[in-house]
Amino acid sequence: MSELSEFASSPQDTKVYGSVGDVPVGTAGLVEGQYVWKGEDSSRVFIFFCGAVNTKLIPMSPIFQRWKWVHKFSHSVVIAHDPLIQNTGSLQLAWYTGKQDGPGFDDIIAVPLRLARALSSGEICAFGSSGGGFAALMAAMHNHVDSALVINPQTNILRYSPQLRDKYLRTYLQSSKGLNQTDHERLSIIGALWRYYDNCRTHVVINTQDNAHFNGHVVPFYRVSQQQNLQSLTFSCYDDAKNGHNPPSEANSLWLVQKWWPQSITSEYRGAIQGLRSLRKLERSDIMKNQPRKT
Repeated sequence: MSELSEFASSPQDTKVYGSVGDVPVGTAGLVEGQYVWKGEDSSRVFIFFCGAVNTKLIPMSPIFQRWKWVHKFSHSVVIAHDPLIQNTGSLQLAWYTGKQDGPGFDDIIAVPLRLARALSSGEICAFGSSGGGFAALMAAMHNHVDSALVINPQTNILRYSPQLRDKYLRTYLQSSKGLNQTDHERLSIIGALWRYYDNCRTHVVINTQDNAHFNGHVVPFYRVSQQQNLQSLTFSCYDDAKNGHNPPSEANSLWLVQKWWPQSITSEYRGAIQGLRSLRKLERSDIMKNQPRKT
């Protein structure tokens, strides 16, 4: 059993290392404020982005979601910390955007990217769901990664749940001048699409029963990608009325990871992953079927 799962009761209990070179293979550690798992296979490296944080966990910040998964990966994993999620605050989600007049997305993920490049000279892979999916997509739009897999992502922060969105905007906005064009590029995947080189293998997976994200976030992004004939962006959907916006189970999610990045899950754990039976290519018929009914 790995040190991670055997000894660490929480990410904060994990040993701090000075560099990724100091982290032994098959071990997890904190490096420059990021959570790092050092896998055996250096042909690729993952960056995990985190979504909304449960209010009860905020005092434990920094939060590293899915840290209990990483020992199942044959490759190294960096779980990126969002600096706006602080143990003294109440903000639950900030999408790695930073504040309006402060460091932006590129600055915030510079450390996770540098650590990832130190762990592998091969493929850099971004993964996240919901708000973490937004950040993984933004990493692709900014051409920082070679591939990305996102599940039920937001693509426009301004279309998100008003309660969490407005709490975030009160932190993001540093003056009364409101939002400008630069802000819209920071807060929208479509707004940032002009940066995209169309060479990052990017896949979006959406639950058709997550109505708000299906119709309000993924479908607009899908339509723009089709209009621009972006070959590297692909879309799948599945049907899960019970889970809605919640991501698939760990077994299902790791199956998606293994499907998109073969050999990424160690052979020891591949037998426990489970496929999503309803997973299929997103088609226009799915969009028509799930359009909101007019009243």
